[in-house]
Amino acid sequence: MRGTPVLLVAALLTRAAALAAEVQGDDPAARLRATREWYGDDGAGRGRILEAARRERDRYAVGESRAARMTKALVGSSGTFINIGPSKADFAFNGARYNEIDSGRVRQILAHPMDPDVLYLATAGGGVWKTYTARSSTVLWEPLTDAIGTTAVGTLAMDPSNPDILFLGFGDPFDVKQPGITRSTDGGGTWSAPAVLHASYAVGNGTQEWTAGSVTDIKVDPRNSAVVLATTDAGLFRSTDAGVTWNHVPLASDVQRYFYMWSLAYAGDDVWLAAGQTGDVTAPPTPSGDGTLALWRSTDDGLTWTYATGALPGGESTAQLAGRATLATAQSTLGEPATSRIFLLAATTNGLAQLDLFRSDDAGLSFQSLRVNGSRSPENPNPDQPSLDVLAVQAWYNQALVVDPANPDTVFAGGQLAMVRSMDAGRKWSVLSDWLPNNPENNQIDRPYVHADIHAFAIGADGTFYAGSDGGIFVSDNALSVPARDVTFTSARNEGLVTHLVYTVACAPEAWANTSAQGFVAGGMQDNGTRVRFGETTTFNQVLGGDGIGLAMSAKTHLDSSLQVQVPDVFIASVPGGIYKSPDGGQNFSRFTDGLAPLPFFVHVVPESQAADAFLTFSGTPAGVYRWQTSEFRWRNVSGTLHWQDSGRNTTGFVTVDGSLIGLRNIASHPKASGVWGVVSNRYAYMTSDGGLNWLVSLQPRPAGSAFGAYLLSSIEFDAGDTSGRTYYITSLAPALIDAQNHFSPYPSDFGHVFRTGDAGATWESIGQQKVELGGLPDVGADVIKVDPNVATTLYAGTEVGLYRSTDSGQTWSRLGAGTLPLVEVRDLCLSPGGQQLTAATYGRGFWQINTAAAGSAEYVRGIGDTNFDSRIDGEDLMDLADGWHSTQSSPVYRWQADFIGTSNGIDDADLAALLARFGGPP
Repeated sequence: MRGTPVLLVAALLTRAAALAAEVQGDDPAARLRATREWYGDDGAGRGRILEAARRERDRYAVGESRAARMTKALVGSSGTFINIGPSKADFAFNGARYNEIDSGRVRQILAHPMDPDVLYLATAGGGVWKTYTARSSTVLWEPLTDAIGTTAVGTLAMDPSNPDILFLGFGDPFDVKQPGITRSTDGGGTWSAPAVLHASYAVGNGTQEWTAGSVTDIKVDPRNSAVVLATTDAGLFRSTDAGVTWNHVPLASDVQRYFYMWSLAYAGDDVWLAAGQTGDVTAPPTPSGDGTLALWRSTDDGLTWTYATGALPGGESTAQLAGRATLATAQSTLGEPATSRIFLLAATTNGLAQLDLFRSDDAGLSFQSLRVNGSRSPENPNPDQPSLDVLAVQAWYNQALVVDPANPDTVFAGGQLAMVRSMDAGRKWSVLSDWLPNNPENNQIDRPYVHADIHAFAIGADGTFYAGSDGGIFVSDNALSVPARDVTFTSARNEGLVTHLVYTVACAPEAWANTSAQGFVAGGMQDNGTRVRFGETTTFNQVLGGDGIGLAMSAKTHLDSSLQVQVPDVFIASVPGGIYKSPDGGQNFSRFTDGLAPLPFFVHVVPESQAADAFLTFSGTPAGVYRWQTSEFRWRNVSGTLHWQDSGRNTTGFVTVDGSLIGLRNIASHPKASGVWGVVSNRYAYMTSDGGLNWLVSLQPRPAGSAFGAYLLSSIEFDAGDTSGRTYYITSLAPALIDAQNHFSPYPSDFGHVFRTGDAGATWESIGQQKVELGGLPDVGADVIKVDPNVATTLYAGTEVGLYRSTDSGQTWSRLGAGTLPLVEVRDLCLSPGGQQLTAATYGRGFWQINTAAAGSAEYVRGIGDTNFDSRIDGEDLMDLADGWHSTQSSPVYRWQADFIGTSNGIDDADLAALLARFGGPP
């Protein structure tokens, strides 16, 4: 059965009400600040990811014979990766139980203008997805961008004159930056080489170069497909050759020339509007007066622009009160360009409230205020949405606006907790949805469920209404027509969308007695909470809401009498600012922060390997390492004395020799030695071999003779063969080097991002620093490293472009999962003690697992026959199926994309028959 067994589902649903009762919200501002601290804010430096991914793609696929490609994929392989979800949920719990399905954050939704069955979904970290069955009761989704080099998306656009032409801009503005823009001319089957957008701005007597790290909006001229406009965090760009080349378009106001651009609207007859801000305010709070609204109008198809804040009621004085804005065109009014209707939804300058919704009925020459803000109430107010300030305190973050293409008076606005609709051009409004309806705190809210933080709307050719949020896609077939009280939404279209932004993973040890425990996998996810699967299934249920971060589970287990499955004696899950513990695998949680100092956003928790009932974590400010054993009632500070090798001085607790605070980033426990633990901060590693009494501080890894070294350290792992703990590995995400005065220097391509020490950090060896053709690692950041506990020379490194393995202590590396694991960032790894099962947590493509046991994993996300993701079933797919004929997941020739029907975990006659039935058509 695909999903959690029926009896188990019933038991889970019955007991769900016993979970932690308080509602867990998310804080996108804190999350974004923490993300920028985690990765750094060098958007230009991340351009190397696309180049590294291109080289990896070329090594394993493009331009080679199938035999040569397969030979490379098989090197060092035994088994292949399968996607284990999350593909669905039986329930989600956040203060109350909801029988809903969520997926990862959505950036854009595109409905085909003529075929209502074709729908595109652009997700923040999972790339672009497409379905040919949008109106079916069972939607089949296909990922289109697993191999293009990044799955980090800013926006997606379609040429209205040719719907097969798509433009994809990289870099979610609310996450780590990723430069680049690409296009497809065949509906997403293939993509062009990405272009990186650059801008120059006059600064004093010189110029400053900017690289666009986030593409926020793209629009194509509906009358001239050669003209394409794009807004970015580096300004406005224009193409006159259908996206082949791009030019920066200078914009100016009376006071400055740099603008963070957000939104575009076509007003007809070569008239465009563009909205931006006078600064980057994607993570408030911001300085007073920064980030004010800037508005421009062009009458020559985007070639030149006029500063147009004077079109607002109150002119520039109103613009000074406004911040980020989103534009939307009433398509049905474009027949008369002089009277085309444009709506403008604006946040306040600081992004913490909704200023207003403005309407223009003269193609943007003038706007009127509709007073859609906190001063007015909707027709059906509720405790979550008492006023029309739908953007609320996250107005800088969640904005969605769309007009019914057939009726210019029907407009929708979406924000933090709900969406509202007007059917009279903005005079009266009604609430259509809610993020947590009918929960114990607000049991009178009767609106249908749509996950919080709404970012995108779309309307299909048949009138189907689509909403995209931090929880995926939500669909209504009556939102355009019926009274608000009768509007319905479904979350069912999220099934099969494996787009969750996973931070961490924890999985059951192989030593657990009951085989069902081998399917116990938990993940912490961006605004999709903490999710757990029981048994071998692709169903992951949410047991805590908000942002799920650190996870750990005990080695000891017991049989849960009601579920009749093995669960850990202790399951630890953290959310920003809090740690929770569960005695029954996540069915019940209690907050457990006794003894802890305030926690950082990205807190990690690990089990102490040699103590089956003990755990380790760390605090934020002040920094410290803490241990908890189940026999104790609080966390115990084990920070001890720090011994600084670079200065020969000591400090008490986690402070520097000059008294500065330390920010800890990750933690590890030695797999074979008791009391041997390690943590990393931004620049240093810290190791204790006496249970925290004394910590030896490493030197900063540096190239020979350089004062600059690696920083943004992301993980630490001990060599299982050295029980002294002096041999360990660390990883770095740094796009540049840094010195003691915080000056930056370019990152050498031959320095690498994985380091090994044999003397507790007194000296460092960069491993994998050679070119990939010589067995090195790609020149990108490394998120995590794991050592096989039974074969200490076998290492696994999760990087920003995938997973790599070394069998010689890091001297040479090969890609693990070539042809199956997407070119996606691997944030965390869970390696079973027996070494047969490896689970990878990806930032945007869920969980991937490789199991070299004879039977492999019994359940996984099915393919749809399109093995090369070109949106058609053809001879290439047939040959891939033939290559994997009668194989299972334990074989390196198995292709999960070809195994889409019939028996689980095996390519057989049923798959061949199904593929032949679809041959020559779409998947």
